[in-house]
Amino acid sequence: MRNLISILSILSVIFVLFFIQIQFAIPLGVAIMICIFCLAATFWVLEPIPGYATSILILFLEILFFANPAGIEALKFQQGKNPAVSVFLSSIADSSIILFLGGFVLAKACVKTGLDRFLANRIIRKFGTKSHQVLLGFMFTTGFISMWMSNTATTSMMIALSFPLFQILPEKEPFRKALLLGIPFAANIGGVGTPIGSPPNIIAMGILKQQGVVVSFGTWMLFAVPLVVVLILFAWFLLLKLFPENGSLDLIVEFPEPEGGTKSFLFRTTSVIFLGTVALWFTENLHGIPAGVIALLPLILFPTFGILNEKDINSLEWSVLLLIAGGIAIGVGLQQSGMSLWFSEILKPITKPEYAVSLLFLLCILSLLLSTFMSNTAATNLLVPFAFPLSAIILPGSEAYLLEICLGIALSASLAMSLPVSTPPNAIAYAVGGFEIKDMIKAGLPVGIFGLILTLAAYFTFL
Repeated sequence: MRNLISILSILSVIFVLFFIQIQFAIPLGVAIMICIFCLAATFWVLEPIPGYATSILILFLEILFFANPAGIEALKFQQGKNPAVSVFLSSIADSSIILFLGGFVLAKACVKTGLDRFLANRIIRKFGTKSHQVLLGFMFTTGFISMWMSNTATTSMMIALSFPLFQILPEKEPFRKALLLGIPFAANIGGVGTPIGSPPNIIAMGILKQQGVVVSFGTWMLFAVPLVVVLILFAWFLLLKLFPENGSLDLIVEFPEPEGGTKSFLFRTTSVIFLGTVALWFTENLHGIPAGVIALLPLILFPTFGILNEKDINSLEWSVLLLIAGGIAIGVGLQQSGMSLWFSEILKPITKPEYAVSLLFLLCILSLLLSTFMSNTAATNLLVPFAFPLSAIILPGSEAYLLEICLGIALSASLAMSLPVSTPPNAIAYAVGGFEIKDMIKAGLPVGIFGLILTLAAYFTFL
C-alpha cells in the first residue's frame, strides 16, 4: 500500500512537470523525455518498484511516445518518420549487454567447477604468512577475481575463505577490521579493471558505442588495470595504518581444494574456455572479432560440454542485465526525442572550452557522491547519457573528451565505498560484523577520493 501511494505521488508530480514544460513552450518530444528521465531517476532512487522494472518501464514509455505504434497524431514527428520500435528494443540486445552476459556465464562456470577457489588458493599462498602479506594476498586475489565475475559473489567467496583466519586471530585484534574491509574494497576496485567487471563499465561502453566510439577490451584493461593495482596498494597501506596489528602475526591456513579435484574433465575444460575467452577479448584489436560476439562462446561451449545446465542459465542475474538496458535506453531516448540537441542549444551560450576540465571533475564528483548513497548502476544510468550532449558543447567532435566523461563517470561510480549501502560487497562485509560504519567511512572515503584524483590524472596522461 505504501509503495502504491509513493508511485501515485511521483506520477502526480511528473504530470504537473509535463504541463509546466508545455506552458514554457518546450518541444513536446523533449518535454516527454524530461518526464521519463525524472520518473526513472526518482524510481531508481526511491525504489517503489524494482530497478529492473523501472528499466522496462523506460523502454515501454519510449516506444509508446516516440515510436508511436498507436499512430496518435499529436505524437507524430514533424520532421521525418517516428523511429521504429526496434530502435528502442535494441537496448536489451546491445552488444555491451551480451558481453556482460558472457561474463556472468564465465563466473557461473568458475564457481560451479571451483576454478575461482583454485585461483584464490594459489594466489594468496604466494604472498607469505605475515599478516600484512596475507592482507595483500587477499586484496590482490579479490581484485583479480572480481575483474571476471560479480564483485558480490567474489566478496562472499573470499570472506568465506577468510573465516579460518578469524578463528586464529584474537577477538580484539585490530587487524580483523583490516581484513574484513580489505576484501570488499578490493572487490569494488577490481571491478574497474575490465569492461565486464562492473555494470557501470558496460553502461559507459554501450553509450559510447551509440556515438560511434568503440573501446576494445584490451584498451580498457591497459588503461584500467594499472589504476586497480595502485588503488589496491593504497587501500592496503591505508588499512594497515588505520588498523595496525598487535605485534607480528603468522597466519598459516590451508584452504580447501575445489570439489572433484583439479584434474577432472570439467575443471580442465572450464580453465581452457576461461583462458581462451579472456585471450580473445584481450586481442580484439588483432583479430577484429567484437568482444560481444566472443562473449557468445561461453554461452555455447559450457552447456555443450555439460558444465552448465538449464538451471544454471536460469539462475544468472538477468535483472542486472535489464537494469543496464535501462541506462542504454535513456541514451537512445535522448537522441530520438531531440533532447540531446535541445539540451546542447540551451547550454551553449554559457559553456566554453576552458570549462572542459572543470566539467569532467564535477561529473566525476557527482558520480562518486550519488553512488555513495544509491546503486552505482543507477547513478551511472542517470549521468552517462548526458555525456554526449555535454561533450558536444564543450569540445565539439572530440571523441577523446567524450570518452573521458563516460569512463570518468563509470569508474568514479565504482569507487564509492564509504557506506554499507554504497555497494553490495560493502553490505556483505558489514553483515558479517566486526567493524562499525565509522570504520568503513574512515577507510573508504580516502580510497574513493584518492581513486578519483588518480583516475583524472590517468585520463590526462593516457588519453
